[in-house]
Amino acid sequence: MVLLTRVDGGQVAVTPSQVTSLHAAAVRGPKVISQTAGCVVWLADGRLLSVIEPCGVVRKLLEEAAAK
Repeated sequence: MVLLTRVDGGQVAVTPSQVTSLHAAAVRGPKVISQTAGCVVWLADGRLLSVIEPCGVVRKLLEEAAAK
């Protein structure tokens, strides 16, 4: 499990095998996920998480957790 920080300050535990993709939070047109989001994490069940950690950090945490 990896513990990440949501943009609202709460924490969420994520199972590495459930993460399908990571995307840098970018502003595209009028739809803004959050100005404080560092990464958008897509999960296997179709949900997405906006977290404050940059995608590089999230990727490293996921890889470390998967290696255990």
